[in-house]
Amino acid sequence: MERGERLGVWLPLGALGAVALGVALIPLRTLTSASNLALVFLAFTIVVAELGGRIPALATALMAAISLNFFLTEPYLSLTIDKRDDVIAFVALAGCGLIAAAFGTRRARLSGAAARAARELEVLRRLVGQVQGRADLAELLAHLRSAFGLGAVALRDESGRVLAASPAGTPAGGSPVELSLDSFLPARETRLRFGARGLRLPESGGRVRLVTNQGRLSLDVWEGDPQGLDLDEWRAFSIAVSILGLRFAGP
Repeated sequence: MERGERLGVWLPLGALGAVALGVALIPLRTLTSASNLALVFLAFTIVVAELGGRIPALATALMAAISLNFFLTEPYLSLTIDKRDDVIAFVALAGCGLIAAAFGTRRARLSGAAARAARELEVLRRLVGQVQGRADLAELLAHLRSAFGLGAVALRDESGRVLAASPAGTPAGGSPVELSLDSFLPARETRLRFGARGLRLPESGGRVRLVTNQGRLSLDVWEGDPQGLDLDEWRAFSIAVSILGLRFAGP
């Protein structure tokens, strides 16, 4: 489930669920203290933080504290609190809920990074297999373009002749800007473009030089996503370009 979809599901579910939980616990408010009932809200907040992320968890923690106060502490159906122990339970629930939300965010971030690393490794593994199998150049470029969300990719020889391109045909546009293979930064330009995720390719496209056993080649790439690529994605792309150069190893 994408982040937007997860937010749309768990934000109302967490907030409304905390209110419903307060109503469901009303029969128990005379049998045990509010501090004991707060543990139920805390468990619910942890579940929302784990499955929904930070924003739904924060909303759940807030509504859980209000629900505990309104339904389960005296005077009932009021946002005032008379007993000191109930005040402590309210503050503790709010604080622990915020901590659970913070840890849920950290777990989601680490989980996302691990999933992205796994996808990048799979892209590189597949590319290595294609190179070893002497796959068609057009197939290699199509995989490269799809994996990194590029608009177009073209491989040229020293004379500028197109050896292969994805999509088929020579991409239109101005003269691509020379890029460093290590950093993918423009070699002669000081003005950089950035998107929501990271560094963007130059508007006219970028050109990376490849030195192979069969001569000096140029890989031209054009932007496909205005959000750009982050540092890890650029690193993976750099490795992928180097693997592509191995396609020309040998006689």
